[in-house]
Amino acid sequence: MAAPWGEYFSDGSQVLCQTCQEQRLQVELASKARMEKEEKLSQAYAISAGVSLEGQQLFQTIHKTINDCKWQEKNIVVMEEVVITPPYQVENCKGKEGTALSHVRKIVEKHFRDVESQKILQCSQAQQPQKEAAVS
Repeated sequence: MAAPWGEYFSDGSQVLCQTCQEQRLQVELASKARMEKEEKLSQAYAISAGVSLEGQQLFQTIHKTINDCKWQEKNIVVMEEVVITPPYQVENCKGKEGTALSHVRKIVEKHFRDVESQKILQCSQAQQPQKEAAVS
């Protein structure tokens, strides 16, 4: 019988389990609240460092795919291998040529394509009521 969440374990508890196949597993219970706290601290650091909104948004996009990213002053450091400097464009991705740099560049390219698509969509939605009013 399963216990309600939090009744027996708290966030960060170490748990040792034995599976039906007699495998022993030791895991730490992860906490969504702890991850959210880390994200808020990262965001607060970026704001205090004077990072642009575009830079903050790019960081969040990269962090969704690659957890190993952090701020180093105004630079985004990904997997300790790739550094993205302001203004955070594809050409600002620097690192040793290889899969990490290539992967990060693709994420940055997709991020800016998605941002541009969103802007176009918002513009067309804003113009729609104007067109309808002109027809009436």
